[in-house]
Amino acid sequence: MHIQYIRGFLIIGLALCAQDASAFISAPYIAPANPVDGDTISVNVYRDECDVLDIGIVPPAIERHGSHIKALFTGIHEGDPEWCIYGTGTETVSIGSFPSGSYTLDVERRYMWIGGEWIQETLGIVPFAVSGGRLQPPLEAPTLSVTGFATLCLFLLAAALLRMRREI
Repeated sequence: MHIQYIRGFLIIGLALCAQDASAFISAPYIAPANPVDGDTISVNVYRDECDVLDIGIVPPAIERHGSHIKALFTGIHEGDPEWCIYGTGTETVSIGSFPSGSYTLDVERRYMWIGGEWIQETLGIVPFAVSGGRLQPPLEAPTLSVTGFATLCLFLLAAALLRMRREI
C-alpha cells in the first residue's frame, strides 16, 4: 500500500519537473515553389531557438553532380535549454540558379559537438523541377463577337415576345 503512494508521488514530482520540447527542425523546402530557368533558388528551413542552420562564418558548401545537388551548412545546435538563445524562425539560404530540368536537393547540416567532433545529419531531400521559360500571361478573348451578341439579343427578345403572347 505504501509503494502505491510512493509511486504516485514520484509520478507527480517528475511530471512537475518536465520541460517543453524546444529542439526541432522542420523539413526543408525551396522557394520559389515552381522555379523557372534563371530564377535564384533558396532553401528554407523552419527551426527553433536551439538551432541555427547557417552561421555566416563558413559559407555553405554546394556541390552539383548532374541533377543531384548537395548543400552542406555549418550551423549550431545547442543541447542545453538554458543556452537556447537563437529565436524561432525560418532560415533562408540561396543555393543558386539552375537550367531547366529535374533535380534532387540533399540538404545537410553539420555542427560541432562537445569534445570537438563534428556531427553531420541530413535534414531532408527535396525533389524539384525547373521549367524552361517564363509562361506567357493569358490572353483575354471575348466569348461573343458583335454578331453573336446581336443574335443572342434577338433570341431573348423572341422568347420574351412568345411568353407575353401566351399570357395574353
